[in-house]
Amino acid sequence: MKELTPDNWLEPDTAQTVLDARAWRDDFLAVRLDAAVPRELADMFEAARGAMIYGYFFQPLVTLGVEHCYRALEAAARARCTLLGLPVSCADSQGKEHPLSFSHNLRALGARSLISEEDTKLWYQARELRNWAASPDRQTLLTPDHGATALSRTAELLGKLFRDSPE
Repeated sequence: MKELTPDNWLEPDTAQTVLDARAWRDDFLAVRLDAAVPRELADMFEAARGAMIYGYFFQPLVTLGVEHCYRALEAAARARCTLLGLPVSCADSQGKEHPLSFSHNLRALGARSLISEEDTKLWYQARELRNWAASPDRQTLLTPDHGATALSRTAELLGKLFRDSPE
């Protein structure tokens, strides 16, 4: 992993196999997000994309971007449940609200056919990877290809969840 210094912070991370900054940038900018995705989720998506693009200079940012994709998907499941008027939290015995789990929200959306059987596996993989990323035992360095795949899949799942869905 690159050790940042005042002299190298704007230099490409040599751990990367892609040496052309424009090609790197364009791979991530080519991923399009459906206009039906709510603004707050689109902002999360853009933060993930931005981290991956700036990963050209510091590879761990690619990993942070991928992890943020998982958080965006969790937030999307919660937001879609909220739009449908489904519960997204429950109160404890003292009346304090606690969010319902990502898994609970996925089950609720699946029960209403808002997540296809085909996509259910991808959503649950995102949940598992989100859990994995939340409890690291070492620094993980994901590749740009992994980042591009995660970003594309996130855009696709977000679009399907909010596009042409019954309210």
